Amino acid sequence: MAEYVPVPFGYFRMLLYTLAGLKMEKGVTIEYGMQIGGNFENIYLKENVEIAQGVYLHAYDRIVIGKNTAIAPFVKIITNQNPRLDVNKLNEFYTPFNKPVVIEDNVYIGTGAIILPGVTVHEMSVVGAGAVVTKDVPSFTVVAGVPARVVKNLAKKEIICNE
Repeated sequence: MAEYVPVPFGYFRMLLYTLAGLKMEKGVTIEYGMQIGGNFENIYLKENVEIAQGVYLHAYDRIVIGKNTAIAPFVKIITNQNPRLDVNKLNEFYTPFNKPVVIEDNVYIGTGAIILPGVTVHEMSVVGAGAVVTKDVPSFTVVAGVPARVVKNLAKKEIICNE
C-alpha cells in the first residue's frame, strides 16, 4: 500500500475507494492525498498502476489508466472544461464539455504534469514533469513543455534491450 501510511490504513483507504465505486485491478498502489472530483465510478485503474501523493483525478468523464503505469506526485488529470460562472456573460460564448482521458499501458507521467480532457497518452510513452498535455501523445515518445511537444522518439529496440 502507501509508503507513508501504515499498512492497515492503506488497506482501508483502498477499500473505501472501491466501495465508492473506483474500479481497480490487482497490484494497484495509491499513496495518501489523492483527490477525486466528480464520479469515482468513472475511474478504472488496470494492473500494477502506481499513483503517488497529491494526484488529482477530475473524473466528470471516464479516466482509464493502463497496466504498469506510474503517475508521479501532484499530477492532474482533467476530464471537464466548465467555467462555472453562471452569472458571467462568458457562458454565452463558451460551451462546457466533458471528454474522457485514456492513459495506455507502460506510461510514466512526471511530477506536476496536467493532462487535459480528450487526451490519449499512448503506450510506452513518457510525459515530462510540468508538461501540459493538450493533444494525444504518440506511442514510444517523450513529451515535455507547455504545451507538451514530442522531444524524443523512443526506439522499440532500445526499450527491449534495457529490460
